[in-house]
Amino acid sequence: MTTEQKVSILAVITTNSDAGRHFTEVYAADDLRELEQECLIVVTRPVHEATGIAYSQEHWAVRVTQDGIDLVEAHPEYCPE
Repeated sequence: MTTEQKVSILAVITTNSDAGRHFTEVYAADDLRELEQECLIVVTRPVHEATGIAYSQEHWAVRVTQDGIDLVEAHPEYCPE
């Protein structure tokens, strides 16, 4: 993924879009995995405490890390308008 592609996602990613779409529906799994591996986002995947069973994707949350914020701020020319 290019820096431009990363910034275009990092600048706007939220757990749920304004239209109510979950981030796992909006972005490709490979892109999310790459951003997470590069420590640009953190995906919270909760596990039910009593059973140890992971909750499904609609319960996941995402946040941009400080490294992700720094990348966006370093490349404002790639931010979507």
